[in-house]
Amino acid sequence: MARVDKTESAVGVTRGTLLADIPQALWGVALGVGVNAAGLTVRGAGQSGIVGIIIADKTNYKAGTRCDIIGNGSELVEFPGVPGTVYYAAVADGVISTTNTGTRLGYTIEADRLVVTL
Repeated sequence: MARVDKTESAVGVTRGTLLADIPQALWGVALGVGVNAAGLTVRGAGQSGIVGIIIADKTNYKAGTRCDIIGNGSELVEFPGVPGTVYYAAVADGVISTTNTGTRLGYTIEADRLVVTL
């Protein structure tokens, strides 16, 4: 289950409102998100392109709830990665992988630490 370790909240985190529920299977999973034309946070690129990462859980998964959008300069831990690897978020659904299917998010400094460099 990924979680935020380091961030500068004044510049690295933005608050958004979810357009749709995040399925329970994706709670604790880092997902790339964008903003739609109504200004709501959506999985994938939305209208804005990928702007950051969210990690939904039992407190912030329902449509209409506020969520923290993790941005540049932040670090996630307990991220299931490979050391020294670049990660991307898919434009379609925000799924994070090593395949260049969208926006470059950052890289792993250790196997389980993702440094966000949007």
